[in-house]
Amino acid sequence: MQSDALERCKMFLLSVTNHFVIHAWSIALAVISQVTSDIFFVLAMDDSVPNALFQTSSRDVSETFALEVTMDWWSETYWIVVDLWSKAWLVEAVVRLFKRNVLGPQSCNPEIHPPVFYLLWTIIHFTRICSMSLWDRHDIVGVVVLRWSLPVLSFYMLYMSYSILHKHKAWLAINNPSGILWTRYLTQNGLAVFAWWSLLNAVVGLGIVLKYKAGVPDPLASTIVLTIVSLCTITWFILENFLLRRYLCCTFSVYPILILGLGTMFTRSYRVHDLSANTIYCGFLMLLMTIMSLIHLISACLYTDESGKPLAMEPCLKAEGCKTVCQPEGKIKQIFQH
Repeated sequence: MQSDALERCKMFLLSVTNHFVIHAWSIALAVISQVTSDIFFVLAMDDSVPNALFQTSSRDVSETFALEVTMDWWSETYWIVVDLWSKAWLVEAVVRLFKRNVLGPQSCNPEIHPPVFYLLWTIIHFTRICSMSLWDRHDIVGVVVLRWSLPVLSFYMLYMSYSILHKHKAWLAINNPSGILWTRYLTQNGLAVFAWWSLLNAVVGLGIVLKYKAGVPDPLASTIVLTIVSLCTITWFILENFLLRRYLCCTFSVYPILILGLGTMFTRSYRVHDLSANTIYCGFLMLLMTIMSLIHLISACLYTDESGKPLAMEPCLKAEGCKTVCQPEGKIKQIFQH
């Protein structure tokens, strides 16, 4: 009996160590990919070219394939802000990893973001690096294909974060309420900023392909770009206020980044005595998204989530029903089962 118990204990400790190492390495890869893409971004700026990697700055390539809705030169500073926000929630993930480790392997502390979450972030940034290289070569079709993968993967990461946090929210509200706040206001809002900013760039890239590869005239191509942006935004507005309110109510960063992004398009094409239809369209969308932002803010202030209240009296969920950083889901039950 003692030898069996010792063997089960060894198996448990090994599974704990392996899962923790996998989780730690996935975060490390995410951090490395983030820093690497930042280096490539700096090397692609105007004051860094030509160099061993890029012969033309990303801004010069944008001017080569210009649209009415091409973003103004100062839009590059937004990537800096977006990347800083991303680094902030990655740093928080590292800190949270060691905090959870201090609690011990048997503490049922839910794993809100599993290793695959950080591996997706790694894929996103290496895809972004590849798109920078293709952009320098003027391969706009390849760039658009890669750019569209960024918002798709980012929104999938948001889906993972929303669903897993909601699943364990009742436990976290009692045992680790700060985890909910950090996840909602830092990670999820930071991911939303990246997802929507990369979506804006992907849609503009689609407009470039329509104009320079499909032969669509520029005013129409730019109108298609703005229409796609407006449809995506209206869809998000419906989801966050009606269908998925309990998940999206605390994500406030979407409309500000969209307004700023549309602002770069507006200032690029604005002419005092010669306003184009797309410039007016862009200004209208900025006003519409400002109204949407106010409605969402008021709605979030009035919203009360009742989903976690029935579990509020439970001191802690059972260990076998909770997936943690230090153990895979159900592992304790499998190992210590007689």
